[in-house]
Amino acid sequence: MDDDIRLVERYMAGDDMAMEEIVLKYQRVIYAFVYRMTRDMEEAKDLTQKTFMNVIGGIRNFRRQSSFKTWLYQIAAHATLNQIRQCRKNEVEIGETIVCNQKGALSLLMEKQRIQDVRSALSLLPERQRLTVVLRVYEGLNCEETAGVMGCSEGAVKAQYHNGVRKLREAMKEKGHDTVS
Repeated sequence: MDDDIRLVERYMAGDDMAMEEIVLKYQRVIYAFVYRMTRDMEEAKDLTQKTFMNVIGGIRNFRRQSSFKTWLYQIAAHATLNQIRQCRKNEVEIGETIVCNQKGALSLLMEKQRIQDVRSALSLLPERQRLTVVLRVYEGLNCEETAGVMGCSEGAVKAQYHNGVRKLREAMKEKGHDTVS
């Protein structure tokens, strides 16, 4: 039996420490996911807390049709998308930390510009394509897990991902970059 399922069962049996273990296990990845979607640290903190409050409130509705991790990401995605819609924010944090291994100043500046261009291009994607790209590329979820989070078929995930990546490549090409990594 999955460790997460054991924790859920312990919590539902009255062991509050089990929920604390769940939160400790997932709070960083959920925060990082929400931050990538919102690009706002305070909002990401609030939405991470809201996600876990929703988990606590809805854990009895967890039907085990997907993994607990998929269910958790689904809750985080819904809370985040609702907030984005409400605030009309369309940017996503995608940049990775630039590791400076003796790059020249010009090379470093060009890399920073490329990351900013990816962020900008990603923020222009339709919401579902942006969510698919973030879940697949930056959260490392496979098609099945992404479909579970988004509440759609794997085929829809593949189509959204393909179209999103195609649009990102086109946008990056327009800005003079060869490829999107």
